[in-house]
Order: sequence, then C-alpha cells, then structure tokens
Amino acid sequence: MGSIENHRMAPGVALAEGPCLVCGGFLGNSALPGLLRCEACGFVTANVSVSDEELERIYGEDYFHGNEYLDYQAEEKSLRQNFRDRIRTLMAKVENFGDSDLFEIGCAYGYFLAEVSADVRRASGIDISADAVAAARDKRNVDAMCGDYLNHELGRTVDVITMWDTIEHLKRPDQFIAKAASDLKPGGHIALTTGDIDSLNAQFRGKNWRMIHPPTHLHYFSVATLTSLLSRHGFEVVHASHPGNSRNLRSILYYIMVLRLKRPKVYEALNASRLFDLRIKINLFDIMFVIARRQA
Repeated sequence: MGSIENHRMAPGVALAEGPCLVCGGFLGNSALPGLLRCEACGFVTANVSVSDEELERIYGEDYFHGNEYLDYQAEEKSLRQNFRDRIRTLMAKVENFGDSDLFEIGCAYGYFLAEVSADVRRASGIDISADAVAAARDKRNVDAMCGDYLNHELGRTVDVITMWDTIEHLKRPDQFIAKAASDLKPGGHIALTTGDIDSLNAQFRGKNWRMIHPPTHLHYFSVATLTSLLSRHGFEVVHASHPGNSRNLRSILYYIMVLRLKRPKVYEALNASRLFDLRIKINLFDIMFVIARRQA
C-alpha cells in the first residue's frame, strides 16, 4: 500500500461534488482529514475529484513497481495464494461455480485469472493498465483486455463478476455496480474485497490507517455501506468475512520504511537479508470479502 504523501495530487485535481454514492445523502465533514462522511448512511469518501487522464497516469507501470507496491510481479506467489483462498470461498458459496462464466474487473497482471481458469468454464477480465494487461496475456496466457469496464460491452451475461481490491479506486463505484448488475445473469454473483473503515484497526489507527491514501484510494466502505450500495442495485449479500492475506516480508518492510516512515536508507540496509524472502499470513481484520447475489 502507498501513502497520501506518496501520491501527490495533480494541480488540477478538484474537490469532490455531489451527493453520497451509496444513499444520495449529504456529504459533510469527517473526523478524518481530507475525507467526507455521509450524514445519512456513514459512507466515507475522499474530498477530491480525479480526471480520467490523472487516473491513467496513476495506474501506469510505476503503480505496480514502487508507488503502491514494491514489485507487484515479485509478489505473484503470495497474491496467487490469496486468490486461491478466495476461490475456495467462492466454490463454497456460489452454486455450480465450476460451470461459471467469470469476468474480473481490474485483472492487473492476470494472477487471479490464471489461478481460477481451471476451476470455471470461462474466465476473462479487463484492466486500465496496458502494461499489466500485456503481461497477463503474454506471460500467463489469460483472456485479458485493456480498457474501461464502464465503456466496454461484454456482449453476453455472465455468472460471476469479481472486483479484488478495486472498488476503492473507482471514480464512480456505484456505476460499476449498476453495470455489473446488468452484465450478470439473474442469480449471478459479484465478489469484492476492499478495506473496512468500520474495523477495529481502522478505528484505532484513524487518519494513519494504511488504507487511507487518496487519490489512489477514493472511497472507504464498511460492511454496512457496501451492503447498502449492493442492495440499491438489486443484490443480496450472501457472505461477508475478514480473511487474512499472505505477504512477502520484503514488501512489508518497504511499505513501513519507505512509504510510511520515509526511511529508504534503513530499508536498503535491511533489504539484503534473506529473512525478508519469507512469506507470512497477516490478518488485521480490516479487509472485507463480500459476495452478493443478483436477485431475479
């Protein structure tokens, strides 16, 4: 994860405008600097408005190599283990998962598509990062395309749509959920992961919670507000949990020493140790995994 300081605002970035994306209520001041909170439902959002051009710049190759991640591709084993865990949950919660036509929004380097391909009838995805999609197709031979999901016509309805750590990045997550509902068959499922701003860790850390770093993270859901958004677009939540994630120790060291504490020399001094090649599973119970079923 990155930090607020690590992602400087472009000079033309404006303040956010409009009603709450979840319930249409009034966005008022929040106790967290730079964030707004809906007075009706409690949804929290960054007080910025990012242009499409700014998003393309943010999610270039550097995003995956130094800005948000130390080296996203070096994390492949850990990330694929995390996806494997999510697939097991999907298998348990989604009827006839093995016969699913699955579509991933924000497929990045294709790790999830590569992992899930053998478990479903069809797996494909989309991402706005051209570099990531090229690697997904060339190195992992998955069905990935570069583009904006909101402007992409699937040409079919699918059984499952996934959005792994994606919804917090979107300018208009409500529009993505609405389109997903129209792209899913009745009874189809959407599965998402994102930070939970109502978690104990988020409440304890306050403005220093690691998930708060606009403009890459623009929206901050709780289980309640995400459930409300999904319900507004015809979904019924069938699963909500807070699973842990496998991470490479070197990536954790980079996040703490470089991105948070701004101590790159300390990171460089410790980086040579092979100890940091190890992977560990951490659960701060502040990342939620939600599966919802599209009602007929």
